[in-house]
Amino acid sequence: MQLTDLSRSQEHEKRDRHMIVLIAPYKKMKLIADSVINQFDIPIKTVDANLYEAIEPAKEAAAKGAILVSRGGTAKIIHQTLGVEVIEIGVSNYELLRVLRPYIFTNRKVAVVGFRSLTDSVEQICKILDIPVICFPVDSELEVESKIRSVADHKIECVIGDMISIQSAKGIDAELHLIESDEYAICEALEKAILIAKRLRLEEENDIRISAIFNSVQEAIIAIDAKGFVAKSNSRASELLNIPALSGKSIYSLIHDKELCYTMGKGREVSGKLEEINGKKIVINMKPLIMNNQVNGAVIVLQEVGKIQALERKVRRQLHAKGLTAKYTFQDIHTKASVMKSCIEVARQYARTESNIVLYGETGTGKELLAQSIHNESSVNDGPFVAINCGALPPTLLESELFGYVEGAFTGALRGGKVGLFELAHCGTIFLDEINELDFQLQSKLLRVLQEREIMRVGDTKIIPVSVRVIAASNVSLKEEVKKGRFRRDLYYRLNVLEIIIPPLRERKEDIEDLFMDYIARRSLKDNSPLTNKLSESLLKKLSEYSWPGNVRELENIAERYLVLYPLLGDQAELTIAKSLVETEYHMTDGVMDNFNLSGTLKDIDKRIIHNVFNLENRNIMRTAIRLGIDRQTVKKYLMIEPDQ
Repeated sequence: MQLTDLSRSQEHEKRDRHMIVLIAPYKKMKLIADSVINQFDIPIKTVDANLYEAIEPAKEAAAKGAILVSRGGTAKIIHQTLGVEVIEIGVSNYELLRVLRPYIFTNRKVAVVGFRSLTDSVEQICKILDIPVICFPVDSELEVESKIRSVADHKIECVIGDMISIQSAKGIDAELHLIESDEYAICEALEKAILIAKRLRLEEENDIRISAIFNSVQEAIIAIDAKGFVAKSNSRASELLNIPALSGKSIYSLIHDKELCYTMGKGREVSGKLEEINGKKIVINMKPLIMNNQVNGAVIVLQEVGKIQALERKVRRQLHAKGLTAKYTFQDIHTKASVMKSCIEVARQYARTESNIVLYGETGTGKELLAQSIHNESSVNDGPFVAINCGALPPTLLESELFGYVEGAFTGALRGGKVGLFELAHCGTIFLDEINELDFQLQSKLLRVLQEREIMRVGDTKIIPVSVRVIAASNVSLKEEVKKGRFRRDLYYRLNVLEIIIPPLRERKEDIEDLFMDYIARRSLKDNSPLTNKLSESLLKKLSEYSWPGNVRELENIAERYLVLYPLLGDQAELTIAKSLVETEYHMTDGVMDNFNLSGTLKDIDKRIIHNVFNLENRNIMRTAIRLGIDRQTVKKYLMIEPDQ
């Protein structure tokens, strides 16, 4: 079946549901019904079928949810055979008077045979009109033959009845008059059916709305009645409890909790109750439904602890990805080294100002950690903290990220445009990491932002004012970059109002052991694994002697490796870590000693090594210091460069 055919089929099924099917026991009734159905606003179908031949079309209509309308014996047979409700077409008083009129003021014997709804109506009117009548009520079509025989015994001159009675009476010597249902009676029955159809449609629409609401939430929702049986639930509840159909099941068979039963019986709320269901940790919340001071059921909400945690992590990741929060403070920076304490103290002082700051430090020294700490100590700590790595994106993409763009600014631009990071950081702090990698053209645009405190989106002509605290970071000297023509001098002086040099780890070796053990303790607590023994003196010596070119980040990597290896190797893990440190140091000097002149004093050899590495690193002082594991001032001393340069 094609998609269009399937859509038509579904549309027909929806339209046929709660339609009305009128089953007429005789053709005249069908003709009358066909002439009036167009005046109603609900689909009505008519079928010509009498007595038992009406069962099949009635069964087919009932299966589609149709509302059945019929008359007399046919209506009774459908109801008794299929067990479905049938709206019965009655007989109007006008029709009864029309049939009975010829017998007024006569002494002719009249018999009325039919179902009680008919005989009761005729009997009342005959009493009023003083017509002698004998009624033979029928409760089942099986009684009709015996009733007709009784009519014959009474020597009745005229028989009035419904279709089944008149057909059975054709063999007796008497006038036969069929009581028909006129247009008024048919319309009255159809109007009753339409009211029921509209009510059912409204209930179905409400049920669809409630189901949509139930299934649109992530939590499992179960509504129970006063006896604790499930009246309604959503798909998430079936999924969580691993039961496809929950309706009609006892909640106490699903959640084995005696306290829950007691609490519900007392009409008390349950909030944040932790239970284990099907091996999953579930948080249960229950709200009783109180009606007329009695508990009439409850709504239970189940939340899987793992899902709650996953959602929390997702939100945290999204916020972190957007760089809108600063989670670290100065209290998170642990140190014993006086050089690092001085650095933190300077940062605290700078945090109280609104001036721009440049953080200098090698890779892995914790520049963003310090930037976040400065933000949280500043006067804009209740504003956003937005971070971006200037070296991670190409210039065209970085420009649109920093300043935003308008719709249609370039191919692929989002409809409605996009807000830039400077706008997002309004009334807060923007952290520009690796500012030394910023494209020269973008440097001029950044200079305008720092000077004018306003930005212009890509493709726009409108100026947007911003109030942003700028903290930049670089792993090389911006002053050196200015000398080499790679960084704008005017931007340098506008940006470098305050500067902080973060000492490398090799200059704060008294922190190595504490940082190493602190990381192990934090990971052990997170992974719920026992702490390892205190490190041996030999490993601590190796850690202290190592130059740590990757600084704290590299130390955490080594600690992570140690944690992984310790359960497998035990104390041998220390030897493995020590060996890896030696190998790393060896590879760091790879190419430095090739064909090297070792003559002269030790100072001469050191000077030649430093010059050699300086050339290998494209005459970059910072990278030379990192590769050799020494500080920049030592490099400058051996290269005979003035310390302030």
